[in-house]
Amino acid sequence: MRLLCLFLIWCMPGLLAAQIIDEQGEYGVDWGGYLFGMRGGASLGTQDWSSFETEVNLGYHGDLFLESIPSQGRFSFWGQLGYHQRGSRIRRQRAFTFQGNPVILPADNFVFNNLSLGIGGKQVVSYLGAADLYYLIGVRAEYNLSTNLGDYDQLTSYGSVVRNVYPFDSYEFINRFTYGASVGGGAIVALTDGIGGFLEVTAHPDLSFQYNQGPINNVIDPYGGGNTTIGERAIRNFTVELSIGLRFLRKWRYID
Repeated sequence: MRLLCLFLIWCMPGLLAAQIIDEQGEYGVDWGGYLFGMRGGASLGTQDWSSFETEVNLGYHGDLFLESIPSQGRFSFWGQLGYHQRGSRIRRQRAFTFQGNPVILPADNFVFNNLSLGIGGKQVVSYLGAADLYYLIGVRAEYNLSTNLGDYDQLTSYGSVVRNVYPFDSYEFINRFTYGASVGGGAIVALTDGIGGFLEVTAHPDLSFQYNQGPINNVIDPYGGGNTTIGERAIRNFTVELSIGLRFLRKWRYID
């Protein structure tokens, strides 16, 4: 995330300079234009944990994007690249110390830091004077950069049975590559002739597993002695993202 922020800061002068609407070019060679910009905001992540219930975890995301100029002012194609947090949270659990005293464990969150590449289409559905309303749909592929699963490697540190179902910090089970869909909508407001600001809400269901672990047999049971089996664990992400962003118009003027 720090690298992405530094990249955005480094690019900012170029982004502002690219707000020029008209540039000379050669007729029949230079034509059309494109939109580009950045977005970022909060991520509300949940996960399907093979029938084990988890809760919403708050994270964040940031993207750089390119978009075609809308055909007839309505339909455009887009592509984006950015950093997205996926994950979930388990609320505070009741447990007992080795002396038999009840305690409340702190909430645990499970974060997968992913690099995401997405493409899709956008359709303006309504013009409201001050804002244009649109919806979008697309597909994406993601690469996992890191996780925080190593924070929970000591599953019995608080004497809690629930921590035996936590995923392991191992790329034997964590999938580096995942893929899914993106759907949502938003509103864009013109700030100047070449700059627009927008608010956007999108949902990102994964179609593949972020984590996929089969049963592990003959594991020493820390609570009763002997051996036990750690059950199968398959984790799939679902994230709702709330974004705010800026987009800039880059357009060529025909010279005949």
